[in-house]
Amino acid sequence: MKKFLMGGCLLAICSSAQAIPNVGFTAKDNQDPIFIEKCDIYQNAQKDNDIELLKTFVEKKWFEGDKAAKVEAMIVKWAKRRQKKLDKAGGYIVTEKRMSTKTQPDVSQVVLRWSNGKKFSASDGCVFIMDVNQNGWRIRMR
Repeated sequence: MKKFLMGGCLLAICSSAQAIPNVGFTAKDNQDPIFIEKCDIYQNAQKDNDIELLKTFVEKKWFEGDKAAKVEAMIVKWAKRRQKKLDKAGGYIVTEKRMSTKTQPDVSQVVLRWSNGKKFSASDGCVFIMDVNQNGWRIRMR
C-alpha cells in the first residue's frame, strides 16, 4: 500500500510540475527559481529521450503544417547530442547548480557544473529568453 501511495504522490508531483506551461510561462524576474525547475525538466527529458515532453518547450505553431517534421527532427537531434555527452561523461554528478547574475533582465541562465569524479568535468545549463512581445519566457533550445 505504501508503494502505491508513494507512487501516486510522485506522479502527482511530476504532473503538477509539467502542468505549468514550458513555453510562455511567467516569472517574477530573471532570477526566479522556476528557471531551475524548467531546466531540470528540459534536461531530464533530453536524457530520457522524451520527445513529447521536449515538444512542450516549443510553441504549438511550430508543429502546424509541413514544418512539424523538421522541428521534431531538430528536437531529436538535440536530445541525441545530450545523450552522447552524458554517455561520454559516465556516472556524472552535478557539483553546482545556480542562477547566473550576469544576464540582462530579459535573459535568465541556469549554470550547471558536473563531473564524473575522475577526469571528466563540464559546464552546462539552460538559457531562457523573454518573448519580445512580453508573452512569457521560453527556453533557448540547443
